Amino acid sequence: MSRYAIDFSFIAALEGGAMTRGYVPDAANSKSGVTVGTGFDLGQRGVQDLQALNLPADLVRRLTPYLGLTGLKAKQFLDGQPLSISSDEAELIDEAYKAPFVDRLAAAYTQASGVDFAQLPAPMQTVIASVAFQYGNLATRTPNFWAQVVARDWKSALANLRNFGDSYGTRRRKEADLLNSQLGS
Repeated sequence: MSRYAIDFSFIAALEGGAMTRGYVPDAANSKSGVTVGTGFDLGQRGVQDLQALNLPADLVRRLTPYLGLTGLKAKQFLDGQPLSISSDEAELIDEAYKAPFVDRLAAAYTQASGVDFAQLPAPMQTVIASVAFQYGNLATRTPNFWAQVVARDWKSALANLRNFGDSYGTRRRKEADLLNSQLGS
């Protein structure tokens, strides 16, 4: 049983669920790569990452050609070599990735804030995890949001989510609504 209270069903819904066909989100405007499972971006990974997740060798072999490719290069490669995985493989990837993702995020949050990530209410854990799931390292990729959440300045984080300035306004609004449900404002 995890000591964290992240609502992964909320994140999965924002990610479109566990996808069995590879796709590149917003290829023209993002740094995303070929993505499978629940938002598992192969463009941000290397072979060692897949091996560290203890994925089956055959699955690692099939995913390897897509590693490190992002944006239009990833889309062009995928168009020429479509990627399909089974629903069991998508679930395997999701489960393998979840624990190390949460452990890294929680450690970074706890170190930066001095507060144990596990002590945050579930909506706050979930919102932070959702943004991290999409952006990766929040300190470098979304520094304003990261500074707000580690300072526990939830009102500023809420305002930031409502005017984030990225191409994912619907997602940010849903995250803001979840955060607001905890704040009661």
